[in-house]
Amino acid sequence: MVVLDEAQNLSHKLDRPVAGLLTEGRKFGFSLILATQTLSNLKQDEQDRMFQAAHKLFFQPAATEFQEYATILANSTGEKVEAWVQRLSALKKGECYSLGPSLNQAGALEAKCFKIKITAIESRIAKSTG
Repeated sequence: MVVLDEAQNLSHKLDRPVAGLLTEGRKFGFSLILATQTLSNLKQDEQDRMFQAAHKLFFQPAATEFQEYATILANSTGEKVEAWVQRLSALKKGECYSLGPSLNQAGALEAKCFKIKITAIESRIAKSTG
């Protein structure tokens, strides 16, 4: 597993390691966790590679990226872009939409999108030590 924060600052050109891991990594057993606050500085083909990820978390994006992220979510869910713009803009700190394979009631994986709230680290530590 490889974790890369601020992934937008890395080179995503086709001949660079990140692009290779995104397009070919699974067949070699690599799992990537990429975190970024913006994709606007990446070219379209570089963004497309990023969105090949099987699972994505969408936190509230920058105002300039609502439409782009809403379009991705709309294309994946069949819902309207406007509805996703509204949902994304209403996200609070620690909330995000999870898009990707999840276990259903029958225990099988299915692609779905749902809102989740991530518990603050302080609360998780307090629970584990209490």
